[in-house]
Amino acid sequence: MNSADERLRAAARDAVRVFPPDGDLPPLCLPDLAGGYRRSGVRAAASRIGRARVWLAPIAAAAAVALVIAGAVVLHHSTTGAAASTSLARQRANARLAAAQRKQRRALDALVVAAFVPATGPQYDLGSKLIWLVQAHELSATTRCMAASGYHISDRQSPFSLGMIADNTQMPDLPRIARTHEFVGAPLVTTGATYASTEQKVFNTCQARAAAPYRQLMTAGRTLDSSWWKVVSRIQGSAQVQAAIPALATCAARYGFPNNPYGSTSGPIKSFSDFMTWVAGFLDGAGSRGASTSTLQALDRHWSAVFVTCARPIVGVWQRMQLAAQPGFLGRHASQVRKLDELAWQLLGHQPG
Repeated sequence: MNSADERLRAAARDAVRVFPPDGDLPPLCLPDLAGGYRRSGVRAAASRIGRARVWLAPIAAAAAVALVIAGAVVLHHSTTGAAASTSLARQRANARLAAAQRKQRRALDALVVAAFVPATGPQYDLGSKLIWLVQAHELSATTRCMAASGYHISDRQSPFSLGMIADNTQMPDLPRIARTHEFVGAPLVTTGATYASTEQKVFNTCQARAAAPYRQLMTAGRTLDSSWWKVVSRIQGSAQVQAAIPALATCAARYGFPNNPYGSTSGPIKSFSDFMTWVAGFLDGAGSRGASTSTLQALDRHWSAVFVTCARPIVGVWQRMQLAAQPGFLGRHASQVRKLDELAWQLLGHQPG
């Protein structure tokens, strides 16, 4: 990329291409630059490159002069060839490193878009990986800080789970739901650590210190995110989206609306939120009655299929509108997005030499 503006436009294109509205969500793997080319000996090779010095002792015999000159010429060509070969290897290694950095930069730029300006359910889900990455870095820094004070805690981050942060009302990830037959992922089982008062005080200090470098990124991201969700709300309340509500209601009627576990629904479906609430009632109602795990899984499988079937038309309408609005929004907020790109690169992507 030759400019920040070009990177910005590329990030918008990548967000659409990498996270398509009707496709499966690929995992995001950022290259480990510290564990890749740097360990391949690039820096070591560079440190060994220097001027070739050939020291010639004085030769007394005139007959040997010609042999010395000939030997020097051969040595010169050999040294020059070796230096050229080493230089070429270094250039190729540097080119690979630069390509890996560009790839990582593009991935982070697209991730920033997905995190703070999501136009589809898949973008919304994967954008949460930015938050997960920040938490992983904070945990690592907290662990090191605790160790410096003589306390040892685990730096193992919980696995990234797409479904745990799902927004099925405004940003439903229909491909994921259709694939997994679940509205959200399986809950992570976590146990809160308990520390003695002195250790807790150290932990609080370390945790605050670890979070400080990321505060600017998250604050700027929330500001941009807030502006974007105003656009999303306008789109999802627009006449085009509202025109799809009758078809949504008709589809729901095929699956029993207005009946639900709590009795008849009080009114017709007037919004997508009404539909989501109706579907969720079957799961919440069974859960509140103490249904078995197998029963809840069967209900989840059935109602997730109903949800995807009925939701696809209306979600398709607003996702197309949001995807169309996304590039213009990014252009109007280009300086904010560039700032976020730079912060994300410095904090999560850039590996200092």
